[in-house]
Amino acid sequence: MVLEIGKNRSRIVAYLAVFIALVTVFDAVPIIPGLYSGVWDSWIFLLSPIIGVLLGPLYAILAVGLGSYLGHFIYFRDPFEFLFLLGAVLGTACAALIFQHRWKPVLIIYSVLLAGYFLTPVTWFLPLIGIWDILLAYVVLLFFILLISQKWWPAVHSQDIWLRLLFCVIIGLEADILFRVFILVPGQTYWLFYGWTVEVLQILWLTAGIITPTKVALATLFTVTIGFSLLQILPRTGISLSAGYHSMNNTYPPRLEIDN
Repeated sequence: MVLEIGKNRSRIVAYLAVFIALVTVFDAVPIIPGLYSGVWDSWIFLLSPIIGVLLGPLYAILAVGLGSYLGHFIYFRDPFEFLFLLGAVLGTACAALIFQHRWKPVLIIYSVLLAGYFLTPVTWFLPLIGIWDILLAYVVLLFFILLISQKWWPAVHSQDIWLRLLFCVIIGLEADILFRVFILVPGQTYWLFYGWTVEVLQILWLTAGIITPTKVALATLFTVTIGFSLLQILPRTGISLSAGYHSMNNTYPPRLEIDN
């Protein structure tokens, strides 16, 4: 994690309370009033990657999980949405892991979920354009792994942070989408929960190829811009950052050591 929390229980509770409250508010506000289902019907997608960066995977799971469930109770969706909501939890964890260069669990998650998707017969009738952004994110993940394994990652502090934020938000949010797609199609909930036919899925896939990439692009701009500025401001406010992390204005080691 970036924030220095350590084992201080009061500090852990304080940080979790703040981020749970933020997630609750963002999740309770719909993007379009009256729209209560679908991929990211609220604004939580803007927060989940940066929370993963700041808190690390374990605490981010708690903050995003509890906050989003509270938000769903405040702005109630249909009960099925509580299952799909786990995608946000997975996404913030993946974003945190990528920021820490821990790519192996993320690669396994992507590979297993994608394999499950393509092995499901109904997906053979769905256009690939509906998941083109997920497939592109998988390529981005492989490129990220290549940069790390070949030691091509930049040692310059500002370049390092920009790239970490860029990769973590794209890969993290697309992991969120991939999980929801997996639950919907291989999980057969498209007809178990909603009674949709394959024809309905085909129409949804055509629109999904436009809507979800737009949201990922918006979240990427938000996370990279706000996240970079936030990591500059935090040390100046007296908030402790984890060992190995230095202010943007100081010398930065080639590899960032982050706990959790």
